[in-house]
Amino acid sequence: MPMTTVPVIDVRPFLEGGAADKRRVATQIRDACEQIGFFTIVGHGVPMASYEAMRAKALEFFALPEDLRMKSAQPASKVSRGYSAQASRALAYSMGDATPPDLQQSYAMGPIEAAPAYIAGTEAATRFFMPNYWPAAPEGFQAAFEDYYGRANALAGEVLRMFAVALDLDERYFDDKIDQHTSTMRALLYPAQSTPPLEGQLRAGAHTDYGALTILRGDDVPGGLQVRLRSGEWIDVHPAPDSFVCNIGDLMMRWTNDRWLSNVHRVANPPPAHAGTPRFSVAFFHNPNFDAEIRCIDPSAPTKYEPMPFGELFLGKHLKTQNMTKSEAA
Repeated sequence: MPMTTVPVIDVRPFLEGGAADKRRVATQIRDACEQIGFFTIVGHGVPMASYEAMRAKALEFFALPEDLRMKSAQPASKVSRGYSAQASRALAYSMGDATPPDLQQSYAMGPIEAAPAYIAGTEAATRFFMPNYWPAAPEGFQAAFEDYYGRANALAGEVLRMFAVALDLDERYFDDKIDQHTSTMRALLYPAQSTPPLEGQLRAGAHTDYGALTILRGDDVPGGLQVRLRSGEWIDVHPAPDSFVCNIGDLMMRWTNDRWLSNVHRVANPPPAHAGTPRFSVAFFHNPNFDAEIRCIDPSAPTKYEPMPFGELFLGKHLKTQNMTKSEAA
């Protein structure tokens, strides 16, 4: 029977148990990835204090005057770094849908480490390893963001181990494909809505994610995350306490030869009675090495896709949303 809710999975047995425990958790993840593309994890071991510290600093930053926020604005190249003002992107464009800009502002960062020596000075280094933009205020912003980014990245590595077992691969199958990962993290503020949205305008338009895995945490308030079921119905996602919502992206769907589902989701507008309630969330987008070869790993059916480097697959959709265009041109 198809899933109609996002399942909650306790991953502690995988992290601490034996082979049977790992297989049991991996089976639950496999079922979720095949049917709905989303799952919520508890028992992950990430201290919530790290998230709360990052959230507090992000909210301090978003409360600054706009001219101060814009001192660390996203670069013209549209690399995911720095501050993006309200109405500066529209996620629905990644699916070919022209909509008004999304009602959100955000701050993005990428890898903390410098580009690998063998790509230093290349376009790939510029695109995937651009130095982060750190604001002068609030104090402690960089430290809080880097701490949470590191913990989310470590968790993503563990979840990919679960993916490998779920796909009947060696548990360390993905290790050499993520050892120079190009992951990004975006803290998002969906402001209170003092005026009604335009027709078709949402806090985040309907889209799929582009990478391998997204790890998400956000305020559980009206006007939150919604996931589309295979029936076409939209359901609200209400995360369990101290949990993270995870979903796979287009890359993992391609990697599994479409066996797993990169599912459409959005962030809805609050109902009028709650229009004055803002919402905060943070999404960690785990991406592999820019040159990792994405080759279908499911031998159970004819291969649908030719092998291709991750970077080439990623940039097309990313540029559509950032430039609000249906073409891939920058």
